[in-house]
Amino acid sequence: MVIGPECSPHLRKPRNWFVTALVYALPLLLFLYGLKCVLTLHGTLAVGSRAVMRSFHLVTVHGNAALLTGLGYIAAAVFVALCVGDPPPESRRWFRRILRGVARWGGLVGMFWLWVRAGQLNGASPSWPELQWPESLLLLRLLGMCFGSVAVLIFLWAMFQREAVKRELFENGCNPVHVWWRPAAYWAPFAHGTAFRVIYRDRAGSLHKAYCAVYRSYLLSPSWGSRRVRWLRDEVVEMPSTSESWVVVDDAPVRGRPKNISADPDNLLAP
Repeated sequence: MVIGPECSPHLRKPRNWFVTALVYALPLLLFLYGLKCVLTLHGTLAVGSRAVMRSFHLVTVHGNAALLTGLGYIAAAVFVALCVGDPPPESRRWFRRILRGVARWGGLVGMFWLWVRAGQLNGASPSWPELQWPESLLLLRLLGMCFGSVAVLIFLWAMFQREAVKRELFENGCNPVHVWWRPAAYWAPFAHGTAFRVIYRDRAGSLHKAYCAVYRSYLLSPSWGSRRVRWLRDEVVEMPSTSESWVVVDDAPVRGRPKNISADPDNLLAP
């Protein structure tokens, strides 16, 4: 398997197992602490108040509140563990891909829901401010405009990074078919850059399906940074067709006709 078009020099570096152990240490600690809360029905939960600017503080929970708190820590461990990993191979079924996505984002939603329920059972005030209509309508509009503007800027930035992928494909004599932006992809965390799913054809006509990430190298251009493409996985899914038949015609001039053609009376080529 060749990673990247025409053996691109910007390949993924070999896995650092020490860094991998540190990455997976966080979900392991969350899981162990959540399991401890479930078994002992005693733990610690971070709660807040109705004041938006007030910081969260830790409270001790017992009983059912501790049970929900522990399940929340386990859900957080599932989310963090599924936020890292290698790109999926083409042989992986769509059912497994959807199941991983549901488990990942379900862990995040379940973490917040379980912790809110645990705080309510413990008698803590809700961590979200109460909305009063129609006074809060203006605030919601302002928040919507802010988040919408940020989303548009992120989208435009991703489209700008997408051109770097197409440029590298063209430079290596490849023809891009589809280049999709994959926001929040687990196989390309923030350290890897902007994630893309790429389908292209190489010089020989083979169809490739690849995963890559665009990052900025400030070593080559410290002021603004040069866009570089790191290819994470590349697989050939279709080879060029070889079933076509070709007829080779000799363009040399015909100087004469063989004598035996006219001598044979049954020959159709004879005049």
